[in-house]
Amino acid sequence: MERLGERTRDIRFYSPKNNEVVCLHSKWARDYAKWLEEQPWVQSYQAGCPLDADIISRISRAGIRTDYLQTGWATDFVIQYADGHKGVREFIRWKQLKKKAYMERLELSRRYWAVTDTEWMVVIVDG
Repeated sequence: MERLGERTRDIRFYSPKNNEVVCLHSKWARDYAKWLEEQPWVQSYQAGCPLDADIISRISRAGIRTDYLQTGWATDFVIQYADGHKGVREFIRWKQLKKKAYMERLELSRRYWAVTDTEWMVVIVDG
């Protein structure tokens, strides 16, 4: 999960599943998107999907910094499955798992997507 407007390196490629150019911000996201392209159970996906401030305002604030709840965020991937349900994937590096700030981000994302009744998972990457 990233802050909206954060300066990042852009990696762009054409996605046949989405019938558009997809913009990603890491080599792990690019590799994951290419993998999603090959999966028959994936209908489409969005990368860098902004979180809705109205939904964020409805989640529990316990254990999450107030400024995190007032910041614009984008989730890493929202996947539309061929059977109609949705799933979310958030990327994190092993070394970030020890940092409270990253745990708060993940918890914010988990609570957000729980309100929308969407499957949520973390993808841990090396590097």
